Amino acid sequence: MNLPWRPKVVVGLAVGTGAVAFAVSLRTLLHSFSPSAITLATLCLLGVLWGATFLWPLRIYRGEETVLMHLDEGFFVALILLVPSAAVVVCSTVAVFLAMVIRRVPAPKLGFNTGMIAASVWTGAAVAGLVNHPHGAITPADIAAGLVGVVAFFAVNYFAMSLIGLALGQSFRTAVVEGLDMNLLITGGCLTLAIPTALVISASPWALGLAVLPLIVLRRVVAGHFEARRDRARLLGLFESTLEINRSMGAEETTEAILTSARGLLRCSDATLADQEHAAGALQAPLGITDEPLVLGVSGRGASEPFDRADQALLDALAAVGATALTNAALYQEGRLQRERLAAITSSLGEGVCAVDRSGQVTFVNPAAVEMLGWNDTPELRGHDLEVGLDFGIRAPSFILAPAMRAMAKVDTITNYDTRFTRADGSAFHVTFTVSPIIDDGTATGAVLVFRDITERKQFEEQLARHAFHDALTGLPNRRLFLDHLDHALRRSQRSDEQHAVLFADVDRFKIINDSLGHHSGDQLLIAIANRLKTAVRPGDMLARFGGDEFTLLLEGVVTPEDSVACAQRILDRMHEPIILPDGHEVVATVSIGIALTDPNKTRDDVLHDADVAMYQAKAKGRGGNFEVFDVEAMGTRSAERIDLEAGLRKALHRDELVVHFQPVVSIADGKVVGAEALVRWAHPTRGLLAPSHFIGLAEDTGLILPLGRVVLERACQQAREWRERFDVPVAVAVNLSARQFQQKGLVEEIEDILVRTSVDPSQISLEITESLAMEDAERTIQILTRLKKLGVKVSIDDFGTGYSALGYLANFPVDLVKVDRSFVERVEVDPVKSAIVSAVVNLSKAIGITTVIEGVETKEQLEHLRGIGATIVQGYYFAKPMAPEALTELLSQSMFLEGGAPARPPVKARAGRRRVA
Repeated sequence: MNLPWRPKVVVGLAVGTGAVAFAVSLRTLLHSFSPSAITLATLCLLGVLWGATFLWPLRIYRGEETVLMHLDEGFFVALILLVPSAAVVVCSTVAVFLAMVIRRVPAPKLGFNTGMIAASVWTGAAVAGLVNHPHGAITPADIAAGLVGVVAFFAVNYFAMSLIGLALGQSFRTAVVEGLDMNLLITGGCLTLAIPTALVISASPWALGLAVLPLIVLRRVVAGHFEARRDRARLLGLFESTLEINRSMGAEETTEAILTSARGLLRCSDATLADQEHAAGALQAPLGITDEPLVLGVSGRGASEPFDRADQALLDALAAVGATALTNAALYQEGRLQRERLAAITSSLGEGVCAVDRSGQVTFVNPAAVEMLGWNDTPELRGHDLEVGLDFGIRAPSFILAPAMRAMAKVDTITNYDTRFTRADGSAFHVTFTVSPIIDDGTATGAVLVFRDITERKQFEEQLARHAFHDALTGLPNRRLFLDHLDHALRRSQRSDEQHAVLFADVDRFKIINDSLGHHSGDQLLIAIANRLKTAVRPGDMLARFGGDEFTLLLEGVVTPEDSVACAQRILDRMHEPIILPDGHEVVATVSIGIALTDPNKTRDDVLHDADVAMYQAKAKGRGGNFEVFDVEAMGTRSAERIDLEAGLRKALHRDELVVHFQPVVSIADGKVVGAEALVRWAHPTRGLLAPSHFIGLAEDTGLILPLGRVVLERACQQAREWRERFDVPVAVAVNLSARQFQQKGLVEEIEDILVRTSVDPSQISLEITESLAMEDAERTIQILTRLKKLGVKVSIDDFGTGYSALGYLANFPVDLVKVDRSFVERVEVDPVKSAIVSAVVNLSKAIGITTVIEGVETKEQLEHLRGIGATIVQGYYFAKPMAPEALTELLSQSMFLEGGAPARPPVKARAGRRRVA
């Protein structure tokens, strides 16, 4: 690694100074250091952690650069308060040196980093020793001395980093000023944890292992924060790049937009688009254009930020967008050339074409333009054939004349990708247009403007944006938007001590109404309730549909609890009048409301939990139409009923009261049962057969989900083996893995043991995890799923579409199936957005070799629509509800397969709001 002379001088100074500091400290250590066991353990543990921060540094992305941070100040102050200064210098120097060696960094960088640490630690320790020499228990004077030492340590460290930056040619602002605020902020965070950690270790040496946990947690939290910021910036960048690329119409402009986006999104200095693979070390992705195979490649990123899977996925997505844009650009270019050559047939174009002369008179307008501009009844156009060169006596409107005049003045083509034209009746519509001058002997004699109505595209973009944050049924903000507003409100309350209130409203007896009148009437009832709730809230209050029959309301800046009580009372008053549904049914609907007030010490989940508890307390009053304010003394502990239910569930595991039902999975092609999903039920001795919604949440909270999950998996495996032995058909059985099961250690070994004990063919078993669980820690998920697949089982993603992943992530996970959530199947036959989403998942899954299962099919219309968009495997109440294993065995034994996509018996009537929990 050849360096210019200035950096060489800086590196030499760092190495020399560090060597002197290390040598002096080592000599002192050898003559006077006789540590106790706890001192030696403290030194080793903190030294190892310090070295680990250099092995796995904290990456902070700043502009075009990646900055590595190591939380040095925290480890320095903790060590300087607990062990002799010479030991701190030797320990830190050895830790950093070993970390650099393990990382195989170049020799100059190894020497600089090691020397810098040795010199800065020695200086900080010396300054701290001058202020106060620590002895015995840590005193305020020791802490003050340690803080002074940290200042000296930070100053030397920062000075060295700035000096090497200047020597390498960075500007003063880049090398010295930028990032100083972030360094100081992280240093402050380190000190707030390191000093208490040292105090704990000093007071209770036995707590050494626990005491360092906050430092580890701090590092993880900060790393997660910056990674989340980076991911968010990437997603926003990809979205903006997609819009920018799609706005480009010419090939060169589109290519430049693609390359600019690639350099910006991937933080690389070089981006190229070539017809051959790039050099080694470059990240590349094919564009997939058959006529002209192209490869998009990026390179020139710093060695401290190597390419990873996320980078590859991002480049693949950008390449897909670029391929479409380049194809469109080529088509547009070809069309433009054809229009120039075949001007005589422009009247047949679907785009509007209008020609004007230098005086501003319209000389040509094609039928499409007449239609879009609303000129059908213009007297000047009646009786004329629309031919080029006619003087219609129409003065071009300003929105056409202005760009035409600019094109004639510049003698060049002008393009606008998003503007508005005005119709004859005064209404406006969105267009994209291109205007070109008409050249005669080198002089512009007129101009031709070609425009296209993009109103539908704009509406679709707005619809997509609205769909992401609003409920499709009621039009209210959805759960995601509500939680975002609540997060912002809680952050403001921490700064200003404002108090807010959350009202959690649940429709009483909605399931009874929904089951008796049908899900369509249930939907209409929810719409009517939402409209009444809107009339009860103040302007600016956030009213949202939280899910199902639940609504939430955020009241910001409440002065007293009585403000929220008054709002709750207004809501109850609005609900007194009966609701007349469109189908004529008259319904008296009530809601139960729980009220929770925010507190600076409460998180978002705390506030929602409190409101939920208060709501159930209101329901407990009976009759419906009640509200309750959360009281921690009265409601903060578990109810007696919940305690009894937990005790009963524990007994149920030993008394064999848990039973497993199976819902058939059906092939659309031939209507046959190709598998089943295992769903648990509780045969309660006094309450009868309980659905999962009554006890799964409790099982998750208490940890009973682990033995419960083992029971379900074992019985599903036994049943799968029995069906294979009886029918000689490998009936596939799907089993859900809960979040706790998936996160437990030894999961793979436990599943392998069950497979062996039940003697089931592993290929019959499909293990399902939810999309949100898969995305929580993608790298760990991939590792576990890979190990599970080695056992021979299949793996599927359940409830796909309800989390935050992109379709492209499917290719990253080693899964065999993806199950589309039932929320996308509701009204799929009439909702184009849902239909497009399901179609995209089906097509992408086919492309990458993954089977798609569509859940929640409840009507024939849904089935036929899904058949039309390419779905092959479905599941839902239209075919069969979950049934006991004996019933499904009888169904198989009598060959009662579903023929032609029609049920063998009348389907169960669809019910809205139904939830399935394994």
